[in-house]
Amino acid sequence: MARYPWFPMFVDLSEKNVLVVGAGEVAARRIATLTQFCGRVEVIAPRVNGQVEAEVRAGRVRVYRRCYDESDLEGRDMVLAATNNAELNAVIARACREKEIPVNVASDRALCDFYFPGVAVDGEVAVGITASGRNHKRAREITRRIRASLRRREDDD
Repeated sequence: MARYPWFPMFVDLSEKNVLVVGAGEVAARRIATLTQFCGRVEVIAPRVNGQVEAEVRAGRVRVYRRCYDESDLEGRDMVLAATNNAELNAVIARACREKEIPVNVASDRALCDFYFPGVAVDGEVAVGITASGRNHKRAREITRRIRASLRRREDDD
């Protein structure tokens, strides 16, 4: 069967209950992006890095400083498993599948229901970039160029 690129789909997260398990560097980047689109981001992690702590202080994120438990999935609309433990991320992915909750697993693209794109935002315009999980470096570079282009456009206005 031919491998097609993943279909880009934009979803209204403003009233969704989004959970991120993990609060390290990768999770922090995803949390910062989510807060631009989502009114309710909750994080489960025993330890929280400085970027996530800043989101908490700004009132954009609520953190539960403890280890993950499967009961944390109750009522969730979307989950990001972004711990530094690939085994735990896989456990979270399996539980989400059983509960029919879309899940993104930072450590294993094969376990993802959706990819977390590179995002560039300019007011109401949102651009999502993915290389279908195959070339993160290229997607990151294109995202950087689009963000720079949007900033130049703002400077021209």
